[in-house]
Amino acid sequence: MGDPTGNPITKPGLNEQVPVGVPYTITWTPTTDDLITLLLLRGPSTNVVPIATIADGIANTGTFQWTPSTDLQADTTGYGIQLICDDTGEYQYSTQFGISNPNSPSNSTTSSNSTTSAPASASASASASISASGYSNSTMNSTTTATSTTASTVSTSASTKASSASSAAATHSGAADRMGLSVGGAVAALAVAVAAL
Repeated sequence: MGDPTGNPITKPGLNEQVPVGVPYTITWTPTTDDLITLLLLRGPSTNVVPIATIADGIANTGTFQWTPSTDLQADTTGYGIQLICDDTGEYQYSTQFGISNPNSPSNSTTSSNSTTSAPASASASASASISASGYSNSTMNSTTTATSTTASTVSTSASTKASSASSAAATHSGAADRMGLSVGGAVAALAVAVAAL
C-alpha cells in the first residue's frame, strides 16, 4: 500500500548486530495512534520477506522489548523490521541490521565453507582418478599375467608334443633297428642253409 510512511524506526540501526537470547529494545518515533504489528524480515534490501512476528496488536508507544530467538541464523546485514499500523495498513521499515548468534555460522562463514569445499571436491576427484588408475593398472596386470600364463601353457604343450614326437621317433627307430637285425639274422641263416646244400 504505497510507500513507507510515518513511525520511523531508529533502532536497530544500520548494520547493528543484535545478539540472540538477550532482551533488546526496538525503538521508533510514533506518528499514529492505532495499534501496530512488528514483523521480522530477512533478505536483501530489494527483496525482504517476513520470517516471524515480533509483536502483534501492541500499543504504538515507540518502544518494544524483543528477545531474538536463538534459532535465528547469524547474519551481518540481512535482517530488517517492518512496523505496520493495524487500522490503516500504513507501514515503515527499519534499516538493515545483523543478528549475532555464536551457535550459528554466519552467511560469510557459509560462503567460506563453500569456498573451502572446492579443494575437498578436487581431492575427491583426485582420489577417484587414482582409484580409476589403480583399476586400470590392475586390469593390465591381470591381462599381462593371463598372457604370460597362456604363453607358458603353449610352451609346455609344445615341449610335451616335441617330447612325444621324439619318443615316437625313438620307438620307430628302435623297431627299425630290431627289424634290421631280424632281417640280417634271416639272411645269415639262409646263407648257412645254402652252404649246407
